[in-house]
Amino acid sequence: MDKIRNRKRQINHEVMQIKTGRYIYNLNYPSYEKESCEIEVRSLFKFDLKEKVFLASSKVHPSISPFLKSRLEIIYKASTFLELIELTTKGKITASDFMVKYMELGIDDPHFTKRREYCKTMGLVIGGLACFTSPKITFGITFYQGNWYFGNLTERSLYWKKHNNKPHSYSSSIGLSTAKVLINIAGNGDTSKRLIDPCCGVGTVLLEGIWAGYDIIGCEINRKTAENARKNLRHFNYEATVITGDIQDIDDRFDAAIVDLPYGNFSLKND
Repeated sequence: MDKIRNRKRQINHEVMQIKTGRYIYNLNYPSYEKESCEIEVRSLFKFDLKEKVFLASSKVHPSISPFLKSRLEIIYKASTFLELIELTTKGKITASDFMVKYMELGIDDPHFTKRREYCKTMGLVIGGLACFTSPKITFGITFYQGNWYFGNLTERSLYWKKHNNKPHSYSSSIGLSTAKVLINIAGNGDTSKRLIDPCCGVGTVLLEGIWAGYDIIGCEINRKTAENARKNLRHFNYEATVITGDIQDIDDRFDAAIVDLPYGNFSLKND
């Protein structure tokens, strides 16, 4: 009976971890992309950006944005680090191959210099074996607005930057960061939406749409350019439909279209 009660407590705790519904995000951007970042945050989180660190109820993976750095899904909040340790100890959190990292917020943090000591202390109260090379789960701790937080830490992957090395590109191709922002404006972080780039060129927007998990297709009037878009997709083992045809012939339905018309460029249909 005690085992059953313990198991129920463990299940309830796991549910609480999943359904806390509060996240801490931090981001960074160069000054010349501030407006792009503000528009993206408004599209993904439905509020105006005021600071580079913020709390939100929307769950967005940092890797879909060129600006988001990491996300902490809050499990516990406490006014002191000792209280945070006590909460985590009582929660009897266990994990295999885990590590604890300090979420760097890029703002004044009086505890930052001792971050390794805090991570070590927290790691000692988590059941299971730690792994510092290839952890299966990463827990995070941080200090924000006078409170301590512990939770599941998700850091961005920069794999998407490899898209710059696609085999086919043009000088007029849209930049990766801009493509990612356009995807997030069109999709609002809702990957159930169906998107289209009706003038897809060599597929830069398609690459970022697929990377973000969207159902997206492309259309390109120039046969050779359309084939180059397909080659770019295959280069990264991505799957998406690229239609060779005119934008005016599209008769399917989509939730949003990302249109970057090739102003100033001339292309023959059968070039």
